[in-house]
Amino acid sequence: MKTIAVDETTWKKIKMLKDKMEARSYDEVLQKLIETWHLVELDKKVDKVMVNDEEMKILMSILKKKKGS
Repeated sequence: MKTIAVDETTWKKIKMLKDKMEARSYDEVLQKLIETWHLVELDKKVDKVMVNDEEMKILMSILKKKKGS
């Protein structure tokens, strides 16, 4: 178990999130926040990946072949 220091404003926001999420613990709130952060970062990276129509057809063909095997 570890203790972290947060200011009063942050504490109130975390408590509010805990209630809204119906979380059982503050650890659960922090785990969800971390997971969400990772998903947002992944989404940003995915948005940067751009392929044209021909490349998409090739990729889809490869994925369909892999799915079939």
